Amino acid sequence: MLKSFATILYRDMCIVLNTASRVFMPIVYMLLIITFFSISLEGTTVGGYDNILPQIIWLSCLLVCLLNMDSLFKEDYEDGTLDGIVINSEILEISILAKVVAHWMFTIIPLVLVAFFANLLLTSNLGISIILFSSLILGTLTLSLIGSIVASLTLSLKGNGLLLSTIVLPLDIPILIFGTSAIYNASIGVNYDSEMLFLTTLLVLFLIIAPFAASFGIRSSLD
Repeated sequence: MLKSFATILYRDMCIVLNTASRVFMPIVYMLLIITFFSISLEGTTVGGYDNILPQIIWLSCLLVCLLNMDSLFKEDYEDGTLDGIVINSEILEISILAKVVAHWMFTIIPLVLVAFFANLLLTSNLGISIILFSSLILGTLTLSLIGSIVASLTLSLKGNGLLLSTIVLPLDIPILIFGTSAIYNASIGVNYDSEMLFLTTLLVLFLIIAPFAASFGIRSSLD
């Protein structure tokens, strides 16, 4: 079981590292979104730009995560690799979880790191930057798990990227609300433990649900 998990994790890592655009293009998209938001909100924010920048960064990460979500299973589905994973996996749910974790580690974690350093550089507030980093770690992994369910169900549809984003975005709203609320509360000195607890609870919930739901979706798409 652990060997299967590690094998898929290593395979996906090699694929991502061999195509550097998978890592760098999302970062470019995120920086562009932050820049456009910053230009549009310049001089209009109450209480200073530093207070709203972490929320802008959180929203930017969410949008870029949505752009990447359709690549989670699509390429393996198109080249037949996914059929081999389904046939050869003793426990398909473990293999799916490995693919989700690999996608998150090698395409989204770089975004989170850039978001942390961007906020630290622009605001010089280490405390808020750490909370931003922590909430993004919890939130983006949950987003990936939710996305894996929808990606598996829309796998056999052509041009499923827009449909996937349309379905996933409403499901991501609670994560966005509590993620940005945690940062806002921290910035004004209010306790943010309940928001972080909610994000942690959602992560644990979807760690349990997502592999089983995605395995059902993949089997249905391959039939």
